[in-house]
Amino acid sequence: MSRRSGKSWLWVLLALVAVGFQVWRDVQDGPETSAKKTSKVFEVILGAKLHDHRDNDGDSFHLNHNGQTHEFRLYFADCPEKKRHQFNGDRLAEQGQYFGGLSEAETVAIGRQAQTFTLRLLSTQSFTLYTKWQSVYNSRRHYAFIVFADGEDLSAKLIRAGLARIHTSGIALPDGRSVNDYQNQLRDIEQQARSQRMGAWAKQP
Repeated sequence: MSRRSGKSWLWVLLALVAVGFQVWRDVQDGPETSAKKTSKVFEVILGAKLHDHRDNDGDSFHLNHNGQTHEFRLYFADCPEKKRHQFNGDRLAEQGQYFGGLSEAETVAIGRQAQTFTLRLLSTQSFTLYTKWQSVYNSRRHYAFIVFADGEDLSAKLIRAGLARIHTSGIALPDGRSVNDYQNQLRDIEQQARSQRMGAWAKQP
């Protein structure tokens, strides 16, 4: 076989490997996820409904829309874990430290309060979902804002209640506010929560 022929077969093999990898990724993601690509503008979704799922918690939840179910993760806010498992001990410790040194049990308790808080709001109030279908660490979750009729989004409400820290990915808001402007606003909200000893801040000395 000539050197040129050998190179041709190598390129064919590489092309087949690439196609096979993409097919495998699509199968792993599922048809719904693989069809959703990150966009430059927010998609505005009205009428989404909470989908009951065991993984729903304070900052991540499943929503039904147009006959499909998607899992979303809030921008800017991170709620404590709702339970301890073998992989999240370090994260629980970090979350507890953020709130002034909560014990692991206290941190988990706040996580469960956040879960109840979020699921109650999503199941009893109307809201608008804004998403660019940006994946969370290449998972099936997508970052989103949830904005209620009073104009405040869920991340701000959780921080106001002392049930989330200002953390994780941020992005310019659908209304045009910059990341820095919104982070400063959230810090003001957090300071109010601390002074009023809301949620996790009630444990402060």
